[in-house]
Amino acid sequence: KEGKKDPPAAGEPQLHVLSDVDDAFVPVLPESILLPLSDEQSTETVLRVIDLIGKVNSREEQEQQQQQVGPNGYPIQSTRANLPPDNCAFGAAMQAGALLLEKFGGKLIGILSKLPDVGAGTLQNRNDIKLYHTDKERTLLVPNGAFYEKLSTFCAQSRVSVDLFACASSYLDLATIGALSRTTGGQIYYYNGFHAHKDGEAFHRDMYRNITRYTAFEGLMVIRASKGLRVAERYGNFFAREAEEMEIPVINCDSSFGIMLSHESKVTTKEAAIQTALLYTTPEGQRRIRIHTISLPVTSALCNLFRHADLDTIINLSLKQAVNQLLYKVTPVNARKALAQACIDSLFVYRKYCSTQHSPGQLILPEPLKLLPLATLGMIKHNLFHQGEQMDERAFLTSFVLAMPTYVACSFVDPCLFSLTEIPDYASVEGQDGRVFLPPVLKLSSDSIRSDGIYLLDDGRSLYIWIGDNVPGEITSQLFQQVQYSEGGPMHVQLSYDENADPMSLNSKVWTLIVQLRKNCPSFKTINIVTRNTHTGASLDESQFFDHLIEDAARKDKWHTSDVGSKKDDMCTVSYIDFLCLIHKRIQEKFYPN
Repeated sequence: KEGKKDPPAAGEPQLHVLSDVDDAFVPVLPESILLPLSDEQSTETVLRVIDLIGKVNSREEQEQQQQQVGPNGYPIQSTRANLPPDNCAFGAAMQAGALLLEKFGGKLIGILSKLPDVGAGTLQNRNDIKLYHTDKERTLLVPNGAFYEKLSTFCAQSRVSVDLFACASSYLDLATIGALSRTTGGQIYYYNGFHAHKDGEAFHRDMYRNITRYTAFEGLMVIRASKGLRVAERYGNFFAREAEEMEIPVINCDSSFGIMLSHESKVTTKEAAIQTALLYTTPEGQRRIRIHTISLPVTSALCNLFRHADLDTIINLSLKQAVNQLLYKVTPVNARKALAQACIDSLFVYRKYCSTQHSPGQLILPEPLKLLPLATLGMIKHNLFHQGEQMDERAFLTSFVLAMPTYVACSFVDPCLFSLTEIPDYASVEGQDGRVFLPPVLKLSSDSIRSDGIYLLDDGRSLYIWIGDNVPGEITSQLFQQVQYSEGGPMHVQLSYDENADPMSLNSKVWTLIVQLRKNCPSFKTINIVTRNTHTGASLDESQFFDHLIEDAARKDKWHTSDVGSKKDDMCTVSYIDFLCLIHKRIQEKFYPN
């Protein structure tokens, strides 16, 4: 018939528009949409679809649709074209994706840039600044409504995992939407104030790693312990349908879980075993089981316990415990108190039972835990445990911590600070065996910073480079260049890369260090340049860098007065030296209560 379009050629991408965003459904058989990547023609089709995604909802494409004229001379009405371009039907899209994969299982990747405001899963902006610094602020971390909780449960039961890329330019309510990833073994990537020039590389690298990293499906994990021990708490992104089972729709090389053991009865054997069994399906479709068993000696001597303590694991599990408390409506002040008290109690027990030969007036730290006070200070100073932080940022951090690998936890609370202008000859150079030695780590204090130096700080999520005012020009010219992202906009300082640089040159050493710090991380670490020229918009505020120097006393205006509390109850504003004195004082008070 006249006006009827020819059917698309075989293998050509087709666009199906669902106008009913209140009750999403799959308009075609799932088998006709899902394509095997082992087939070359299917792979080409997928690549064409990816290329078209950015064009489907572009403003130019919508304008063309609105200008189309039908056989009667009147414009063709298009539901999608008539929708305002800023509407977001994220809930309906994720619901349709879950229905599509219901019979097969698999992984959904959702990209979100604004609060869902139309169709199923619509959310209201509840980010009321008047609630900040009040008792009601913690309610903003509680999921709003039941839609996303129910959808996440449906996904988990259907063996579907959800990864979220939150490209935020405004409030997204990640506390609610993040349930999709927390319950299904997924991961959240958060780009605060997303801008293509600032976050484009991180988005690209994160997406690439997400798709290409080794992934297994239909995971079911069970953790058992010897008689007398039981698993009391489990941390991570998973679905708990049964009391002892952890259902993980998708598990990958970056997945991380934590457990807390408790005593049910006296352990009478000389050794106690902990066993983890994971049943999963490989990408090739093979069903396998992987078992890890560790046998540990049982001791009644506390000295042996402290001698073999693992600080990295203690930090990781302490963070997970504290975040779990926040999710159960514990105030940040009480969470900080619990972290500080745990440190005091541990050192008191060591001082009382394992170090009786020393003078009672000394603060004695066990060798494996000599940095426990510093790590505790880093935890209670972290913005995660303070009111007034952006709610999406705190919601993301709670999810980030619950799934955080142990090797990330230390730099998360106790960042690594390096001097880029004083890198030794042996450091930041790749040896013949591929190994790279890092430069010496500096003390996290402003005393380590000189105005004629350049410093790099790694906080586990991002990299910060601070440029002093008096750095010689020949050094800055080797490392930096100025770029202008838009005509008439401010000049931005950017780290330059010289691919032809000598391996021993400063530019090459700095990039070797950066590559090493980024290696095997769950998400890409962006580089943030920090200078004093903040009024031009050329860099981040200097305070964002110096706030990571936890051995210094916190600046007076960092936190609201209602959040800090009294000096007696809260230690988050003091320097590391003063914190050690306070811990020593509390330990002495436990020895001599009167």
